[in-house]
Formats: sequence, C-alpha cells, structure tokens
Amino acid sequence: MDEREATSTGKTKPVSDLLEIAAQLAALAEDIKILAEKPISTSLESDDNPEVGSE
Repeated sequence: MDEREATSTGKTKPVSDLLEIAAQLAALAEDIKILAEKPISTSLESDDNPEVGSE
C-alpha cells in the first residue's frame, strides 16, 4: 500500500498530528524521569497523611 492509498483510506495521520504526539511523549518522558528521581514513601503510619485513621 503506498502513501496515497493509505491517506485515502484514512489509515495515516497528518504529519502535524504525529509531531504533536511525539512532543507530548517527549514531555511525558521528561516528567517520568523527574518522578523517577524522587523517593517514594510507602509508610502508612506517616503523620503527614490526614486520611489514615481519621475516622
């Protein structure tokens, strides 16, 4: 199937849409990289979590 056939059947996205998706994925990857550098607290007995034991 050549590009003309794919376009006429609606199976390809315009290049601008693909570039937008690529930019969003790059931003998401940066966010994940930043989050991966932060420590994750798994303690359920933390005083800074007001939902735990509030009933």
